[in-house]
Amino acid sequence: MEQRLLKCFNRTNKRLAFFPLLFLLIIAFGSCNDDAVTASVSENISNKPVATDSLVVDQLIERSNLFFNETGSKAEAYDAFLKEALDIAGRRGLVSQEAIIYNTIGKRYRNRSQYGEALKYHHRALKLAQSIEQTRLLADVYNQIGVVYRRTDDNAMALDMHFKALKLAEEVQDTFNISVSINSIGNVNFNLGRYHTAIEYFLRSMELSKVMKNSLGLAINNHNIGECLLKLEQPDSALVYFLKSLEYNSEIGSRVGQSICFNSIGASYIAKNELELAEDYLERSLQINRKLGDLMQVSISLGKVGEVNLLMGNYHIARKHLEESLAMAAKIGTRFQAEESARLLSVLHEKTNDYRKSLNYFKTSTEYKDSILNEKNMYHLTTMEAMLDTEAQRDRIIQLNQETLIQKSVMGRQRLMLTIIIITLIVLIVVATMLVLQHRLRNKYNNLKNQHKLLRSQMNPHFIFNALSAIQVYVLEHDIEKSTKFLTDFAKLMRQVLKLSHYDYISLKNEGEILGYYLELQQLRFMTPFGFNIHIDPSIDPHAILVPPMITQPFVENAVEHGIKDLHENGFLDIRFKQVNKQMIIEVEDNGVGIHHSMQQKNDKTKSHESMAIKITKERLDVIHNDSGGKVGLEIIDKKDVNPFDHGTLVRIILPVVEQNTSKSSTNG
Repeated sequence: MEQRLLKCFNRTNKRLAFFPLLFLLIIAFGSCNDDAVTASVSENISNKPVATDSLVVDQLIERSNLFFNETGSKAEAYDAFLKEALDIAGRRGLVSQEAIIYNTIGKRYRNRSQYGEALKYHHRALKLAQSIEQTRLLADVYNQIGVVYRRTDDNAMALDMHFKALKLAEEVQDTFNISVSINSIGNVNFNLGRYHTAIEYFLRSMELSKVMKNSLGLAINNHNIGECLLKLEQPDSALVYFLKSLEYNSEIGSRVGQSICFNSIGASYIAKNELELAEDYLERSLQINRKLGDLMQVSISLGKVGEVNLLMGNYHIARKHLEESLAMAAKIGTRFQAEESARLLSVLHEKTNDYRKSLNYFKTSTEYKDSILNEKNMYHLTTMEAMLDTEAQRDRIIQLNQETLIQKSVMGRQRLMLTIIIITLIVLIVVATMLVLQHRLRNKYNNLKNQHKLLRSQMNPHFIFNALSAIQVYVLEHDIEKSTKFLTDFAKLMRQVLKLSHYDYISLKNEGEILGYYLELQQLRFMTPFGFNIHIDPSIDPHAILVPPMITQPFVENAVEHGIKDLHENGFLDIRFKQVNKQMIIEVEDNGVGIHHSMQQKNDKTKSHESMAIKITKERLDVIHNDSGGKVGLEIIDKKDVNPFDHGTLVRIILPVVEQNTSKSSTNG
């Protein structure tokens, strides 16, 4: 149900509201023959001109709405009442009322499917609302713009507009616009095929409508829930909500709402295969929509009437309605309806053995469908590329700064070395011997550090590739809400990884945070996420104890991907850090299928992928051993080998304890 239903008016109240304007005009007319009255009225107007003009503008807007609702499709969107109101508001500086007028005109053009004109006037209203920082008005304008984008199938822009409106409405506790925004976000989810999520939003909006005793809001949300249930192939449940919506629309006298309900009830009866009853409701909807002049709703009704006649075998009637629906949808740019009408025409011509036309309409339907999917994919791709480009630029700046500092440091050391050589010329042999020894030791240490960095640089692309593969799932499913959250969380994680991967050692606290971010991202990939726990022994100071960065991540990833992935909510991952004497013990334990069973199921490519991660980790441990001289170790245990009734895998990593103030706690990348 469209956003334009959200501001129906009580006609009796509007007729009464016009009397103050009429009263003012009578006084003004009478003053032409009475100088005393003229002086009195002039004095009153001079004292409160803005208040009087504001009242006149309000009355003109209400009169325009009353006339527009009574006249229907024959009325002008931008009529004489609004022109006069806009002239007064412009001359007297009534900016908020100017914005309201432009917003009203935009809604009228939108309801006639003139979306270009609608956006033009809505953006004028937006500019004015922003200039006076009127939050409630701004939220309303954003919602109206979002409806236009939703009607033209630009769901990404629609979602952005409605979220902006929701944020503003929540700032000022504007319950009405909060309800509208939540309902609209539900509609975007409906367009994207996320029906269960859409129902959640509609139920939230319905609760707010109940609190406000807003019959229109209740009508809209009941109808929207019914549409979701119909898409979920529950026509009987959908009919219950459609009939509730029809009851509310009849109560407030909304012809638009009634037509939409008739259309949806007809669709439900089609799903129940009660075609004659469906045709009756759909014809009633079509008659109302033709009178109202909303081309989008007319196109939808024509398509539904065509569909029910196609099912009843009335091919001539069906073709007439479907061809008109397709032409109208193509004209106003409603690709979803154009795709549906073209598909039904393809089926119709196939049933009448006109296979050439059937193929042509099938191609047309496919083109519309592909254009919708391509637009969504391009939006997600552009967003991802922009975020990655930004991160790359930041990394390049950091790298250049580091190179500059290194060059300055090298130049300083060279000058110092030259001075030392000149001053200590007498002890040249001794100094030369010391320098040679020092040079060899530095080279040996740098070789160890370079090996360590090389291994970490192998690990980082491996980690990034897997994380991007996870994000790709939501991009391909067109899940804008979760893919946007996924990208935001992924950017935070990458900043943390890129920041800390320059160091030989990082604090145990930072290692735990990286694992936490990574596992939270992994949870978003599953409909029913697994559980996990990261435990650091209380006897350990996580800020003082250091570990190599991302030493644990490959085994955490293997546990998720190959151990507990198929267990869903029953899967659990336990990561423990503890200190035994001078050794740091890291354990990664899962309750999955076990490493033996997992290796049997993997193909050669997956085995190579996992063995590479294990190989790199072993090489890193060798470098740590050569660097520190401490004991290192890696154990991978199938828990079933220890206890036949147990299942899962235990990975144990043994490292030397490195503290913040020791010589091994390097903080130079």
